[in-house]
Amino acid sequence: MQRLAVRSALIPLILTVGGRAAIARQPQLWQADIQIRTLEVTQTKTSMSARVVVYTEHDDDARDAHLLVLLPVGVGIERMAPGCVASMAPSQVPSLRATVQCDLGVIPNRGFREVVLTTTLPPDGLPKRFGVFTYSATPDPVPGNNYAERTMP
Repeated sequence: MQRLAVRSALIPLILTVGGRAAIARQPQLWQADIQIRTLEVTQTKTSMSARVVVYTEHDDDARDAHLLVLLPVGVGIERMAPGCVASMAPSQVPSLRATVQCDLGVIPNRGFREVVLTTTLPPDGLPKRFGVFTYSATPDPVPGNNYAERTMP
């Protein structure tokens, strides 16, 4: 009896619809697990660089994907990747920025985008901390892996 149950569990469920056999299927879900795969921060004597890798998986493309980079307090931007724009600066100190937003477009299933940006060093005594957040227009089954943060000593 147990042998019959195991065997029948391995056979796909077949339904008869209007005299025709059809294999029952799970409903298709639209989803892409967009995530921060890598956040590396390096420092030279005069600047810091952040390298971010955004990855996606889970059946579908991540459509209209974006990356938001939260910059350390008191830094200016030296170099940005194509498709990235810095936030507005205060009129008193136009070189300082708070965030950079990057348009990543469509990231195919199991695909990735890499973004590198370089900033000045923050003033002495302030933390050298980057935060990154990614999101897309495709529903995300695991939103907890969309954020990462790194602090340089």
